[in-house]
Amino acid sequence: MKKIILLFTIIAFSCSSGGGDSDDSNNNSNNPDDPIIGTWLLVNEEILSGDHSNSCRGCFMDGDEGERDIFTFTESQWTKVVWECFPENGSLCSGQETYSGNWINIGSNIYSADGESFEVNFIGNDQMQTPFEGGEILQTWERVN
Repeated sequence: MKKIILLFTIIAFSCSSGGGDSDDSNNNSNNPDDPIIGTWLLVNEEILSGDHSNSCRGCFMDGDEGERDIFTFTESQWTKVVWECFPENGSLCSGQETYSGNWINIGSNIYSADGESFEVNFIGNDQMQTPFEGGEILQTWERVN
């Protein structure tokens, strides 16, 4: 699961925090009322394809040793704090890791983080789903503020 989180961060949210000539934080014209802004807790992961039988998963189930993954979006930056649990018993696979970067809303629920695009499916005002691991896993997040 650690490699899944890292790959997701690199591909979908580009774990570099900018640098070079393209700094989204200086050019961000996001609406302060964008539905993605807020703090979200991981409530489910669904494997859609691929073999993830030997992988750890995000900690989100009752009884997991790790904390629930937290995804926070401000007007220009995102931060993702993750813990990984073994799927069999919820024991801790790895401790807390934090990733962050800049984001912009491209439109039609498509967002870009440091040049990498990802789609968000909003379910009402309090849940969203995001692809993970190249679309092989679907994560569901619930707004906490």
